[in-house]
Amino acid sequence: MMRVAVCDDEKNAILFLTELLKKSALIQSIRPFSNQEEFLQQIRNGERFDIVFMDIDWKQETDGIQLSKKLYELAPLTQIIYVTGYNERFSQQIFLEDSNLCGYLVKPVKEELLHKLLEKAKENAGHTEEKLVVRQNGLIQAIPIREICYLESKGHHVMIHTNEKTVELYGRLEHVKEKLPKYFLQCHKSYVVNMNYIMFIDKSEILLKGETRVNISREKYNEVRESYFRYMGEQL
Repeated sequence: MMRVAVCDDEKNAILFLTELLKKSALIQSIRPFSNQEEFLQQIRNGERFDIVFMDIDWKQETDGIQLSKKLYELAPLTQIIYVTGYNERFSQQIFLEDSNLCGYLVKPVKEELLHKLLEKAKENAGHTEEKLVVRQNGLIQAIPIREICYLESKGHHVMIHTNEKTVELYGRLEHVKEKLPKYFLQCHKSYVVNMNYIMFIDKSEILLKGETRVNISREKYNEVRESYFRYMGEQL
């Protein structure tokens, strides 16, 4: 079952596509968005979709291709299916920017083609792993999120510590954290930890798997403990 977002600045187009999607047994939920910033804010807050149906020709800040590029930086596993009424105008442009492109539909959307793309998206999802996409020295890296133990802020740089290596990039810790799932917890102004790696929480530090210790600030201690025990309870 897949979670779907429909992004279009025309409400009639959203309603039409939503009615078609409701006929599919592959769909778990459908969220409509007619405002670009509202959509991006939901992604920054940790909301994740398996598929986003993205209208290309928006009469807002930018077009759907640029919006999909921003989405890819925040949630690289989310598959994009472009939807447009201007086939000849956009058919080549969709490949010019980074996105997790699954397909392309022309309005009015044909139900048969829609369901074929849903099947393709389902198959794709079975072969993907959630990754954090970062830019380092002009190069793009995709780091498997499940392998990230913790993140550390040092000056104007962020150190991403995984099981195998440390990746250093220029940026702010809070900006990188926005791209991570909710099981990443900020325990100190300089540290964010993956709760799946926590072994023990002390008054002043957290012990992670591999005997790594990171600081926990006094004001965050209660919040960290509550968040961790709530998360572990949800896993049972």
